[in-house]
Order: sequence, then C-alpha cells, then structure tokens
Amino acid sequence: MERGLTVDVLFDLAHFRVHTTMKSRSSYIIPLPTTVIGFFFAILGKSRDGYIKERTKFKAGAKLLEIKGICRENAQLLKLKRGKEEQTTEELIILFKPKYRFAIWGNNETIDELYERINEFNFEFVPYAGINDFIFFDVENPKLYDKYEETDEIEDTYLPQNLFSSLEMSENSIVYNLPYVYSGLPKTVIMGLNVKFKLKEKVNVIGEVPLYDCFLRL
Repeated sequence: MERGLTVDVLFDLAHFRVHTTMKSRSSYIIPLPTTVIGFFFAILGKSRDGYIKERTKFKAGAKLLEIKGICRENAQLLKLKRGKEEQTTEELIILFKPKYRFAIWGNNETIDELYERINEFNFEFVPYAGINDFIFFDVENPKLYDKYEETDEIEDTYLPQNLFSSLEMSENSIVYNLPYVYSGLPKTVIMGLNVKFKLKEKVNVIGEVPLYDCFLRL
C-alpha cells in the first residue's frame, strides 16, 4: 500500500543548481523531484547509495509558496599556476527566504516514519537547500494523504516541457524555462511563481503539489 505526505519547508537561503551549469551557477527557483526525495531521505538517514537505489520507488514534487528575493553573489577566484596568476569570476544565484510545500508519495512504512520524525523533529541528517551551508530554517504542517487527486491545472510549481499546453500570468508572474538532464540528455522544465499552467494531460497531486518520478515523468 502507498500513501503521501506534504510538509511546508522554509529556508533562509537556498541554491538548487541547474544541471547544465558549470562556471556560472544558476539555480532552479523550485527544487526538482530528485532534490525533494533527497530532502526526505536525509531525514530518514539514508546513504547516497541508498538514495540512488530507492529513489525510483517514490514520486515527489514541490510548490513555491513565497520567496523574498533572488540574489546574485559574485566571487573573484584566483588560480595560481607556475609563473603566473589567473583571475576569474564565478556567479552564484541565491534564493532569499523561499518557502515551499514538499510532497512525496511511496510505501506506507516510509511515509509514516517520515511523518513521525517530522512531527518530533527527529532528523538523522540535517536536510539542506542544495548547498550544505544552507540548512532548513523550519518545517511545518506535515499532512498525510491516503489518495491523490488528478488535475490538468497546476500553480506555482513546475512541469516537463512535453506536458505544457498553456499558461495564465499576472503582473507579478515569474516564469523560467530551464534545462535538466535525464539519461545523459538535456530536457526542459518550465517553472514559475504567480502563474497557472495548463497541462496536456492530467497529473497526480497532493496538497496542490504535482507528483513526478525522480526523472520528471508521470
């Protein structure tokens, strides 16, 4: 048997590196399912090998509830080589005080343990926001679901480009079209804040959060 869990997570700072960036470190404004699953697995104390082995057994997603700002940090790097010095600039995108609703769907035993640990603040490892210096600030409102809903409209979240049909925007809308990597090949994910997406087909949701597998498939 399977069930789901949602929890609201607040970070002071966050950075979720776009898969294809190297020198200039762009960030997804909403973490992808792989990151969300990793967040929950950290609470359970699962190793990296355990994460790689078990992540395909779960579905996950995230919804952006609010964000205070998006910052750019520039660092001047000094490379020392024999006989000369080289300087280069690295840019890091930092999300300021983002609040998300994380969702995960999987076997009852794991979901129930997560729910209990979150309620008791009993975390094996401290979850972080993409960079281990950026740990979570608070988690609240854990909620269990015995069934999911189906919808072809989602808000303030993401979807793979192949599911995109149309969108509704307002003056304050933010929309990003960003790459992610699946099986070594670049794909495209669309995500946004204050925006409603219309999908080509229905997706499973809990707590208004769409559920995808770790490779952003239904």
